[in-house]
Amino acid sequence: MDTPEVETEEKKKRVKPLWYRQTIRRFTTYTQDKLRLQILIAQLENEFPSNTAQISLSPGRSIGRSSDQTGGCGGKRLELEIDIRDLGLKIREVDMILRSLGSTERKLIELKYLQRFNKDFWIAGEIKMAVRSYYRMKDELIVMAAELFGYVKRDQISFEELGW
Repeated sequence: MDTPEVETEEKKKRVKPLWYRQTIRRFTTYTQDKLRLQILIAQLENEFPSNTAQISLSPGRSIGRSSDQTGGCGGKRLELEIDIRDLGLKIREVDMILRSLGSTERKLIELKYLQRFNKDFWIAGEIKMAVRSYYRMKDELIVMAAELFGYVKRDQISFEELGW
């Protein structure tokens, strides 16, 4: 009977807090976000006319009314421009954080989250660091990034959750 309780407590200890997972997700989706931004910009340039509205005042069935031929595209264009702006902001935020890091820290983030190497011991070897120090630095970088992204404040962090 004690086994299920022990297993659930151990599982709870292994689950990282939401802000930690959100920060990792931000780093792991960075390269996909950059590609998505390029695709959205290409769509905007190719699929939608400029913001200039074409109004037809010619008589016909619409006597007394104007016809906006870009009205159907206007909403879609605005939605696309908002997506581009939001995605660009996400990318710039990650870029700023990466630029603020030292070479070792930046390499750790790039190898672990941007290039997605799974083996922590291999990454630790690549950056010439002991595995234990690697884990500590990785967690410290995630905490720092989570604060900068606005996911958490330092006083809200329970270091027991992180195993510190």
